Amino acid sequence: MKLSGKVIPLIMLAAVICLSIFVLSFVYAFTEAPADTAANRIAFADLHRVIDAYDFVSIRPDTVWQAVDSTKNPVGIVFRLFPKGYAGKIPVTAGIDLAGIITGITIAGQGEILKETRGLGSRILEPWFAEQFKGKSEYQVKLKKDGGDIDAITGATVSSRAVCNGINKGTAAFKCFLADTTKKGFISKVLPDAGQTIDIIKDTAWYALRGCDTLGIAFVGFCFGYLDTISFLVGVGRDSNITGIEIQQSQETEGMGELIRESEFLDKFKQGKPEAITGATISSSAVIKAVDEAMKRFIVYIK
Repeated sequence: MKLSGKVIPLIMLAAVICLSIFVLSFVYAFTEAPADTAANRIAFADLHRVIDAYDFVSIRPDTVWQAVDSTKNPVGIVFRLFPKGYAGKIPVTAGIDLAGIITGITIAGQGEILKETRGLGSRILEPWFAEQFKGKSEYQVKLKKDGGDIDAITGATVSSRAVCNGINKGTAAFKCFLADTTKKGFISKVLPDAGQTIDIIKDTAWYALRGCDTLGIAFVGFCFGYLDTISFLVGVGRDSNITGIEIQQSQETEGMGELIRESEFLDKFKQGKPEAITGATISSSAVIKAVDEAMKRFIVYIK
């Protein structure tokens, strides 16, 4: 069959297009990974600029990282957010140490675009503006005219306030990831789902968390029993009900006062109906009274 003069150029054009697609696909297959790697290097460079850390572990992709030292112990977190400024979203990266103190911030990192007005809002890129956030707690990160410690850029109050507000929102949303995981085994005895803790009163009371969800509180208490001091650990859920009690230390009479360690007695606290133990009235009554008094003291941290 004889092809017309018009058909041959069309066939050649189709062949060229197919060949081009094949070549582009081939090139993309070999450049995709290096491009991603380069992007990751840029992102991690920005993370290192806001906190002194050996490495970073992603908690939420492209949003929150745990900063760790060379032995993989946490030293803080880094988060990224995009508060609304005067002319658009402002890319902000912030680092926070384990005490909740800001270690550094960057505004519009490598490859990011800032849309704020040139000569006004764009001045938030000046190093002195970001530098003043270092060493501040979340309560200090407000403009001075709003009661905080941050100087606004003259003529760019909206942009300056947006950065402050964004960092505060990010801190409030992500500081739960600063929680201590070393006590989870200790606290999980009375709050089984606890994954990490945040101190309320050092060595005395803690918020128990699972991820960013607060499960309740745990606290230790003391009382004097029949022979010596009794210490106990109490877990309380968000509904203000006791989730568990453990006697940590007691030296009461064996077979009598030491019955306070039995689940038959302790489980009654979860039902809200603890009763003194026959033959161990002094020891058990002391625990019941001390738990009640401690509940009144610590319940305010849930409410």
